[in-house]
Amino acid sequence: MTQETIKVEGMSCMHCQLRVKKAVEAVEGVQKADVNLQTKQVTIDYEEGKANTEKVKDAIREAGYEPV
Repeated sequence: MTQETIKVEGMSCMHCQLRVKKAVEAVEGVQKADVNLQTKQVTIDYEEGKANTEKVKDAIREAGYEPV
């Protein structure tokens, strides 16, 4: 299991937070996603080989936000 934190620009409310969480958790191999609205970061636990940060960043972009 690998854990990484990604900064996400564009989140401003609870709806944004939930949207990012759902998008990230839908990525195959992601076990857990904790989205912090205050710090504008998402911390993910994922299985290497099934998921990677690029797939997660793509999911965040598709949800309408910008990973940094």
